[in-house]
Amino acid sequence: MMTTDMYDAQASSIKIEDIAASENNRVILERIRRNNAEDCNNDALYIVRNHDEVEDNTDYCPEGAKDMGWLGYFIGKHNHLKELHLRGFETVSGLSFAEVLEPFLMGVNRNKSLSTLKVNGLDLLDGMIFTKMGQFFKDNNSLVSFSMQECNFRAEGSRALSLALGSCKNSLTDVTLLGSNISDEGLVDIITSLSMHPNLRYLDLDGNRLRTNGCRALATLLQHSATELRDLDLRSNELDDDSIHSLVSGLKSCNHLQTIILLGNLSITKRGWQHLASVLKTPNSNLETLRIEKNNVDDVAVAEFARSLVNNYKLTTLNIQSNASITDEGWKAFSKLLCDTSSVNSTFLSNHTLNYLGDGLANEKLGSLLDLNGREDKKEVAIIKILQHHDGFDMMPFFEWEFKVLPLMINWLERASTIRRTLSLILVQGNSHPSTNLFELCQICT
Repeated sequence: MMTTDMYDAQASSIKIEDIAASENNRVILERIRRNNAEDCNNDALYIVRNHDEVEDNTDYCPEGAKDMGWLGYFIGKHNHLKELHLRGFETVSGLSFAEVLEPFLMGVNRNKSLSTLKVNGLDLLDGMIFTKMGQFFKDNNSLVSFSMQECNFRAEGSRALSLALGSCKNSLTDVTLLGSNISDEGLVDIITSLSMHPNLRYLDLDGNRLRTNGCRALATLLQHSATELRDLDLRSNELDDDSIHSLVSGLKSCNHLQTIILLGNLSITKRGWQHLASVLKTPNSNLETLRIEKNNVDDVAVAEFARSLVNNYKLTTLNIQSNASITDEGWKAFSKLLCDTSSVNSTFLSNHTLNYLGDGLANEKLGSLLDLNGREDKKEVAIIKILQHHDGFDMMPFFEWEFKVLPLMINWLERASTIRRTLSLILVQGNSHPSTNLFELCQICT
């Protein structure tokens, strides 16, 4: 295999036609070699499996160790390339995969411009690829996004990846490890290494084997690291009630997480869901989206989530669709949460924030309430709910309080008539509705 010095010595005289046979590959090699910002073709390069996958001159199909070595060398010298996508490609010219890949990685190690590295369906050679790229992860201060999808991944690979990610210069903002069947122990190492990245905002661990120890590591990441994670995807792992209990300790003291995805974790029972629901009661919670569809959520768990959202004004999306154990009783808990019609005051104090529970809800009333909650003006939402479910008010307290509250009530009625243009007049008569806290109710219009 050629050394870096050998590539340097030949770089000025080597002819592109002597490196690659494919015309498309030659175009790419020449473009990368020129190192001009204006012809970077969207700043991305894809290494693809075979020539049938080549769609344009951003797709490069390996021919052997020679062309891959020179491609890596030119990438290492390039100052403008932003994205490198390594897709699973086949061995060529009778060489082993390592013989083709190693000279390429030797050149890539010198690159300082790449901000995105994506590895998809690639043989990681028991983690050797990350060991061989150690210099790249350590020296490239531009790298913000790392993604690995459906790769062969064992214990050695987990350790090698954790060392590589831990050596990055605090630049990573998003990390995706999708469908790679990483063990719980391996994920502990990787999650721990990510605690050194204060800019990390997105972590996707979809399709691995995360369990209790990994969730403890995540709880520590959320509680004690400088990282301010915003989005956490844990779908299709091996989470159970103990895993959720371990994770909740971190969620309760975390005020920066906005989205968590837990769909497809069928070992979680009502005990685990009750633990999770308790997070929504904590003042620290800033969760806006919680996805728990395609699980074993039942009416008991649904009722617990509804109770937890009574005073929660942050969560807008709770996706619970495709949970076969939820019956009409469960959906009724959310109807009451969104619009408690027992009194005017209860309607006013209902949840006006939650606006999504999943697609295709059979409960028409619940769907209309969710649509109503989707309006930005929450004062308007409260007024409409009150007008829809309360035909009149007891006006006597307003006259008893004389002019302190009556002007506010008149303002309220004027605004209500604007919202409900079909109402020409609100008939105020009878004594059928309690007036507790009506002063507060009137304030929604001021």
